[in-house]
Amino acid sequence: MKKKLICALSVFVMSAYAGNDESSVQMGVGVSSGMSPYKGISSITIPLPDIELNYKSVFVEGINAGYNIYDTENLQLSVMALPVLLGYRSKDSDALKGMDNRHMSIEGALRMKYTFEKSFFATTFSHDVSEASNGYTFNVAYNYTLFETFNQGLSLYAGAEYLSDKKSTYYYGVKAKEATPSRARYDADGAFNPFIGLSEVFALSKTWSMLANVEYKRLDSTIYQSPIVDDRYMLSGYLAIIYRF
Repeated sequence: MKKKLICALSVFVMSAYAGNDESSVQMGVGVSSGMSPYKGISSITIPLPDIELNYKSVFVEGINAGYNIYDTENLQLSVMALPVLLGYRSKDSDALKGMDNRHMSIEGALRMKYTFEKSFFATTFSHDVSEASNGYTFNVAYNYTLFETFNQGLSLYAGAEYLSDKKSTYYYGVKAKEATPSRARYDADGAFNPFIGLSEVFALSKTWSMLANVEYKRLDSTIYQSPIVDDRYMLSGYLAIIYRF
């Protein structure tokens, strides 16, 4: 799934960029690393493409792609495709042996974003379209620029996500056939997970820049009480180097 996602994004960006001098394109590579909530897995590190593309109403933000169906100076309404980088393989830890693999998925989303002078507010509703969890997510976030200079900017953001019971159960539940004497069957409820983070962009030159991000997320008790979960929070970081065409 991950390799297919990276290839698809690369083809999408290059086809949108080719022959269009008005395009705004930045491409780079990044590494995402963070704590895993699952028992026996201390951390997860994933290399990812980092793409920033704007051409007319089409855009790519990191690994998310979308189309603005309504776009004014302050308000945007967009349809999007959002990869969900969750899941595990049963061989990842002894605590997960006998579990079915849980796969990354793709969600179709509708996002509303309102931009202020130094900040923006965004709310997103997304639903799994890859038939992995068949669940949905509702996300709200507020991002504020703490300071900005000619070559760097630091932003603070905070918000929360709500995972439907289907999505929570898919990624953190235990099916009847997966239950053991030490791992009871478990169905999760809808989960409310607040988060807060910092993002920094630093321009190395006119064409090269670096992006860094750190985020703290507190997991709902319905996730933490799962027999395959042993962490109440997730701390993650992201670092990328980007080239502007």
